[in-house]
Amino acid sequence: MPVQHPNPPAIRRRRVPAMLAALAVAASGLAVAASPSPATAAEAGVVVNEIVYDDVVAGAVDAIELFNAGASGVDVSGWKVFDDKREESGVIPDGTSLAAGGFLVLEKDGAPLGFPFGLGKGDTVTLVDAAGTDVDSYAYAATAPLADWSRCADGGDWAHGTALTLGAPNTCEAPAADGRVVLNEVDSGPADWIELVNPGDAAVDLAGVEIRDNSDDHRWFFAAGASLAAGERLVVDAETEGVDVSGAPQQFQAAIGIGGSDSIRVFGADGALLDETSWTGHPAIDGDEAAASYARCPDTTGAFGLARVTPGAANDCVLPAVAINEVESNGDATDWVEVVNTGAAPVDLSGWTLMDSDPAGHAADVTPVAAGTTLAPGAFFVFDGASHFAFGLGGADVATVRNASGLTVAEYAWTEHAAVTWARCPDGTGDFADAKTATKGATNCGDGGGEPGGPGEPVAADWPGSPEVRVLDETAMFLEDSSGLDTQATADGIVLWAVDNGTGTFWKLDVAADGTASFAEGWAEGKRARFQRDAANPAAAGPDAEGITVDGDGRVYLASERDNSKKGVNQNVVLAVDPDAPGPDVVASQEWDLTASLPQVAANTGIEAVEWVSDASLAGLLVDRNTGAPYEPADYPGHGDGLFFVAVEDNGFVYAYALGADGAITQVAEIDPGLGGVMALDYDTVIGELWAVCDDGCEGRSARIAFTGGEPEISLFARPASMPNLNNEGFATMPAAPEDGATARTASAVVAADAAAERPVWWFADGEQPGALRAGTLPAAAGEPGGEPGPGDGGDGGDGGTGGGDGTTDGTGSQPAASDGLAETGVDAGLLALAPLAVLIAGVGITLLIAARRRHRAGTHASPAAE
Repeated sequence: MPVQHPNPPAIRRRRVPAMLAALAVAASGLAVAASPSPATAAEAGVVVNEIVYDDVVAGAVDAIELFNAGASGVDVSGWKVFDDKREESGVIPDGTSLAAGGFLVLEKDGAPLGFPFGLGKGDTVTLVDAAGTDVDSYAYAATAPLADWSRCADGGDWAHGTALTLGAPNTCEAPAADGRVVLNEVDSGPADWIELVNPGDAAVDLAGVEIRDNSDDHRWFFAAGASLAAGERLVVDAETEGVDVSGAPQQFQAAIGIGGSDSIRVFGADGALLDETSWTGHPAIDGDEAAASYARCPDTTGAFGLARVTPGAANDCVLPAVAINEVESNGDATDWVEVVNTGAAPVDLSGWTLMDSDPAGHAADVTPVAAGTTLAPGAFFVFDGASHFAFGLGGADVATVRNASGLTVAEYAWTEHAAVTWARCPDGTGDFADAKTATKGATNCGDGGGEPGGPGEPVAADWPGSPEVRVLDETAMFLEDSSGLDTQATADGIVLWAVDNGTGTFWKLDVAADGTASFAEGWAEGKRARFQRDAANPAAAGPDAEGITVDGDGRVYLASERDNSKKGVNQNVVLAVDPDAPGPDVVASQEWDLTASLPQVAANTGIEAVEWVSDASLAGLLVDRNTGAPYEPADYPGHGDGLFFVAVEDNGFVYAYALGADGAITQVAEIDPGLGGVMALDYDTVIGELWAVCDDGCEGRSARIAFTGGEPEISLFARPASMPNLNNEGFATMPAAPEDGATARTASAVVAADAAAERPVWWFADGEQPGALRAGTLPAAAGEPGGEPGPGDGGDGGDGGTGGGDGTTDGTGSQPAASDGLAETGVDAGLLALAPLAVLIAGVGITLLIAARRRHRAGTHASPAAE
């Protein structure tokens, strides 16, 4: 392929912000003591004292602060800090000592005091001494408002830090707030009273503070000596004694009569307006004025609204009659939540928001409803993932609708995805049930029947392989954002490729016959893919690499749905990377931006998978949307010898592309596999069909797509019985093996030996660590027991690996033994006695088939580039 593979520059340490660096050095309390007292870990008194795990505070980087709570200095040379993986460590340099009462700050990628790993949103920090003994450890949750956990006082109990104090004494208390007077509740009838609150931390002198209604002639003042303590609620009723404008004694009712259309205003002793509210009618609840007041919801901070009377107590607000009516968490173009106004009055939705079960982590991922939006009685409003929130609704989640003041108006929780939607009938009041048809923005009840109506979704067959699935990484091998998988058949055996979307790191693993996998030599740390624009900036966040595949020449491609440094922007890019380039960073040799050619979706719902499939497996079978006829590779000169299939999470569709070495992008096909979403793709070279796999949003279902020369035939399967409902984002099947591999056997030989022979398949789960990589099985031959054979099962084509060949070539470019050649994996050990017979049969097959073999490559050509 005529592309250059630039050598990436060495990783540069990320520059520590000046503020934090100054704290770490100037205020750290480090003492290069003449002779710090030797101490055991238990005696040292050195603890993890503060943890910063996110950049909620502008300029913050991941950081770990140590504190010496002991009475003497401690030599901490060679001590280490780890995260929960305990794979990488930050090592404190020789000659470092920590004085009694001193602080030591380590930062991600800092030098010389730093650590190489990133702290997750919910992680563990462990401090280990030079002898390898654990000194201190703390597992934190992602609940700290400033992403700061601190011991308060230093060395004490853990709490949310209220300021980043790296290198200085911790603080977990909010700064003291000045005392102030807030008008919190008003009752206009039949009793007249107001409630004032001081939400500050100091008392307020009320002498001279004035109350007026809507007339400037009606004035009442607090007398000398009156005050409002911190946190106090003070009710001023009709008989409360005060003074008039001349200082003479006066009851409240003598000056103020609160009417049905009126105002209450509060002025300071200096005449400045402190607070006010107005209304146009007496409040009433179900016609009862005595039960109602106007009150701030929530207390002291919210807007005034209808409430139940609570003089001197927390406000009890009457919420708008708005109910959650339908929830789409799986299967539509976007997740959405529909609400309905079940009341008799319009409701102002301005500033309302929708939140899921992670209000702290997703606080920045919501967009309030536009000002001026009202919901008429009986009308519907949809909070849509395309415009009102950027997170996804999970299989077990909560939808919470909040008003502009942050008060919860309606909430609905579910424990699993609905097959279609969770919906109510009658609208707004009925029980939630799994609808037969989604009715976004419309009534759920169709013609007025008692349940949401419409056709159900197709039934998925049982998994065609073994129901048993086993975990391969019993100890953590990967990072926390596991995504794509792909297999490659080589002359040396089967290779499994894996990628992490949080860092763009990808790994090469060698696969054993039983499906177990271990890192290939030199690949334990993986390599990080980088955008071309970041070639000179190895500290850049890098691609959100959701998928990985290999073409017929062994080149690796990644699918990225966004730049991790701009997570709010959808950018669907395929990157070609050279796996043989020296690491740790590998800059993409070519990139194709597919964003404009795909549906416009939210930032985190773009392409989730990529799979290269050879032209030999597609020619005459895939319908070309551009011609309406079966795909002919010659129609796309310069695209190489295969197409790239990508899957879009948002709509669950699969798209085929011809990607040219000159940067050309042509969409060849669009396929709906019938799943709510597609997170993984794999071309199964043994049966010649494309797998599309959904995550926990679709209960782990998968679709097998057979190309027929017309409409593709699709078979749906449930996940294996023992597979938990995981967020699986990667899937790969054992491919056909190349002819000269030592373990190569034809499918017919395997079946002749044992009709029940199986081959491994793999799943890769995001958010699982360990337990990300799991192995199961499929039948080793095309005729699959336990499931309906797909149209194409037993065909004579197919890639030499999932992206590793095309029935003409394997992943290394060599010719395979036969179109049904298989690696000897997943076969019972007792079959080894039949190996000589298998080899003989394979040899006969090779002799007959090689003569008919034809290559689809020109002598020299540009291979397709990809993600």
